[in-house]
Amino acid sequence: RFRLEAQPIVPLRPPLAGAKFELLLRMTDERGQSLSPEKFLSAAERYQLAPAIDRWVVRRVLQTLKPHATALQRRGACFAINISGQSLGDADFCGFLEGALRESGLPTSLLSFELTETAAVANIVRAETLMRRLRELGHDVALDDFGRGLSSLTYLKALPVTHLKIDGTFVRDVVGDDRSQAMLSAIVRLAEAMGLRTVAECVENDQIHAIVRQLGVEYGQGFSIARPRPLEQVIPDLLGVTI
Repeated sequence: RFRLEAQPIVPLRPPLAGAKFELLLRMTDERGQSLSPEKFLSAAERYQLAPAIDRWVVRRVLQTLKPHATALQRRGACFAINISGQSLGDADFCGFLEGALRESGLPTSLLSFELTETAAVANIVRAETLMRRLRELGHDVALDDFGRGLSSLTYLKALPVTHLKIDGTFVRDVVGDDRSQAMLSAIVRLAEAMGLRTVAECVENDQIHAIVRQLGVEYGQGFSIARPRPLEQVIPDLLGVTI
């Protein structure tokens, strides 16, 4: 009863371009009603099932994208897969992921990966190893929820990331809050100095959209931009075809 949805990540400043999406896992219950991710993901983590779910997601994404890989590459599409903290703790996951990516033969530009800052810091050695391997394979890697943890700056220099996804707590409060604006601006300047791209999460209204753009954030994601949609609908719309 799992399914995948894709939420656009859009450029806020020219000349940035490309069709970027974050892939989000959804689940329906026995009555066909959608369950919130917090409910089923917390249960999965409690019973140590997150690595198995991550493997399912990887296989399903590769299977879904492969028939359209060439056309999606021409459109500059990129789909971001989230990796859980439990998968970082799984000694076999890095080998599984590398093998699956190589076997798929997909262009590396079609896929990127996201790891939350909290998960990366909790397992810093394996996080660095996995990120570095993904970078060597040619994939972008984002540090998700950046700024939430207390050790953000300590570990940022060690992790080979390409994007910072700024935690939604900074973004939601940016309207009329000078401190949030100052912190957001500082993260943008830090990212620029390190050659990293920035993404604002939780861009939920037009005011937030305007402010994060003014502060120099490069990409935005949130309900004021676009809501998640089933991946099976996003691909044909992106390509202008019927599947």
